[in-house]
Amino acid sequence: MLPWEHLLFGYVSYSVLSRVVWRRPPSDKAALAVALATQMPDLVDKPFSWTLGIITTGYGPAHSVFVGLPVIMLVAGSARIRDKPVSIAALVGYASHLVTDVLALRANGPNFGRLLWPLAPQVPYESNISFIERFGTYVGTFLFQMMHPENLVLVLGYVAILSLGAVLWVLDGTPGIRWLRHRIGSDH
Repeated sequence: MLPWEHLLFGYVSYSVLSRVVWRRPPSDKAALAVALATQMPDLVDKPFSWTLGIITTGYGPAHSVFVGLPVIMLVAGSARIRDKPVSIAALVGYASHLVTDVLALRANGPNFGRLLWPLAPQVPYESNISFIERFGTYVGTFLFQMMHPENLVLVLGYVAILSLGAVLWVLDGTPGIRWLRHRIGSDH
């Protein structure tokens, strides 16, 4: 999945949870925690693979349940000690990343092996290109697929899902924006 897809799924999941459990939309801190946590596995594993060549694919330790489950347990434990909604937001963001990488729409079905590093064999990339080139290839492929007329139903569904996520974020009060404005000093 692409970064904004992970963010969308994680944010919607946490927003619904926040409204059900605490009866309020996500706070700025919780929204930022879920946003960062939805990207964390890729921020760790992609550079390990695409830049440093330490692992053969972009699915390594940060995507593995052998690392992820202990991380989730630590974050869940910190929820008892620290800011519970923020800790739970991080937990939901990280877990949602792993779930969406397994369940992403694929012609050959779910790929649970991505979560079993280093035990499950990972098929290495066919070409050795830089981080920027590989990311550009993924985004280019995505855009190319979105422009094909035969994918119109997929594109309309994609736009509808993104729009619903954006509407939910606006209904939640655009959490994260106030914090960013304060940090960059534009609210003075």
